Amino acid sequence: PLTGHFSMYIPITISDIHQIEIIRGGASSTYGPDAVGGVINIVTKSFNDTQNPNELKIEKNIGSNNLSSNHIFLSKTLNQKLYSTFSLYNNQSDGQELYEDIFSFFNHNTLSISHHYNINNKFSISLRSAYAKRYFNSQYYYTRSSYDQSNETIEKVWTQTKMKYIIDTVQSISFHTTYQISDDIYIFNPGFPSYENTTKLINSRINYMMNKKSFRLATGMDLQKRSMVSIDRGNHKDYYIGGYVNYSKKVHSISFNPSIRIDYNKHYNLQICPQLDISYNTENYVYRSSIGRTIRSADFTERFYNNNYSGTLSSGRNIGNPSLNAEITTNFEIGIDVKKFKSVKLNNTVFYRNSSNLIDWVLMDSDNIETNIDLLENETYLFAENISKLHTIGFESELWFTILKNSKLNIYGSGGYLKIFSSTTAEDLLYDGGISSKYLANNSGDRLNYNLYFDFQKLQLNFNGIAKVRDSENDLTINQSLNTSYFIHNFKANMKIANNTKVGMEIINIFNIEYGDLLGAIMPKRWLIMSLTYNI
Repeated sequence: PLTGHFSMYIPITISDIHQIEIIRGGASSTYGPDAVGGVINIVTKSFNDTQNPNELKIEKNIGSNNLSSNHIFLSKTLNQKLYSTFSLYNNQSDGQELYEDIFSFFNHNTLSISHHYNINNKFSISLRSAYAKRYFNSQYYYTRSSYDQSNETIEKVWTQTKMKYIIDTVQSISFHTTYQISDDIYIFNPGFPSYENTTKLINSRINYMMNKKSFRLATGMDLQKRSMVSIDRGNHKDYYIGGYVNYSKKVHSISFNPSIRIDYNKHYNLQICPQLDISYNTENYVYRSSIGRTIRSADFTERFYNNNYSGTLSSGRNIGNPSLNAEITTNFEIGIDVKKFKSVKLNNTVFYRNSSNLIDWVLMDSDNIETNIDLLENETYLFAENISKLHTIGFESELWFTILKNSKLNIYGSGGYLKIFSSTTAEDLLYDGGISSKYLANNSGDRLNYNLYFDFQKLQLNFNGIAKVRDSENDLTINQSLNTSYFIHNFKANMKIANNTKVGMEIINIFNIEYGDLLGAIMPKRWLIMSLTYNI
């Protein structure tokens, strides 16, 4: 609830994960009103419905800049009814030198314990308790102020439960609830007062599922309550309640997936969000289209950042806007998936988004900002605003391929390309729309990624990389340049040296490219990491 990127601070380790689902279109309606265009659903081993093997994994990594990480994962099935996991992870480094005597240090710790208990053949309970603490350099993550010498400490306590009852062979009902407490201490500059924010979140969902051969139906309700106690943002509470219906039916080669969500929140009142997905499946191709309406309400940071600040706020800082309206977006996409080739799969999608009230941080002169905060005259700040309109059109292509497959060597990989145009007017969509928003300006442009694997009997090699092309930008106040384009290449190798033991090497940013991104944060230079893993 504090800020959007905190959603990714999930206190689980990679060994806890059973699978990662990318859910697009109407199916995302079951995950809440903020699921704009889709969701990434991380399913852990103790919360899935399949039987998991017993495991013991011990991993040690060392690397450049005094990098050291330790990971222990243990899972065990008892009496064919109880499955439990224990996971402990630490990852820390002095970091690279960003500026003189300023380093990109970090120290991340995660502890997670989970259980899955089958009471009988119809009823099961899953439970997870976790704790995470992260301490890191956060310079230019959030601001472009020349005073920014920030670091941040985040502690999170997370409790999650799931109860599932199987009514019969085609029907089930499940109840999910998550409770988390997050404490965030943000030090913008050692000479400035520190910020402390404590947030609480309760999210509950009840879901009914009917899965027959002829159709699938999912319906349920969500309830979310969130609160914040903050030095610079003030004390606030908020909630939403919503319901959804998701229906899927296949008639011959055509699949229909209509869905609808109805949500209420005091900031955006009653909102109705319909979605329709249609696909036509042939032997060699899948033709698909989707249209839907989504909303997103402002988080506590966008509404109240620095609104409770005492004293005069230095230039370049962020200022929240309590009057923000919810974002409203109409999404439309069409695509074709090619599956006619045995060793190649290609997905192509063209999408268009027509957004109103889009929330972002906009660079504004202090004289044009309506706020009770004391600001410096004739200076600029990043003020949370509803951009009246934003049109986005894009093309995305995804490729999966296998070059060679035999008992001695497998060569396979994937690649992706994304092109995005954004403008405040439809007429300027394919040209320079003059967006002063920092985040949105960074999203326009071209992106390319690739993964290439070589699997030998005891050795695996992986080459991967990401390229980004966009308008260049310089900020003299922070002495930082955001490159017009960059192409970063990485390498990873693992070799099995015994039945249960392997050694690994990883090189991040092989060619040591210097580049900055977002608001000027310096991205990682070359890192070398060595690993030793024991797994039974």
